[in-house]
Amino acid sequence: MTALSAAARGQIRESGLTVAGYTRHHFPDGKWLGDKCGCTDDRCAGYHHDDADDCGCLPVLIGQLAAIVPDVTP
Repeated sequence: MTALSAAARGQIRESGLTVAGYTRHHFPDGKWLGDKCGCTDDRCAGYHHDDADDCGCLPVLIGQLAAIVPDVTP
């Protein structure tokens, strides 16, 4: 398991979600099994994007949650 990075945690919080809520939505047991960048694919950094670059998946995942959770800014 990889812990969410500080940047991913910040982006999740800035959207109006909690990190715990974001995690539980994707992994109901509450244990983050995705990549540190916030993507649910545990191999995202280094595969979908360079490790130093921002993840393009996280804004999309937040946007999908914004469609079903009130008061979330995508």
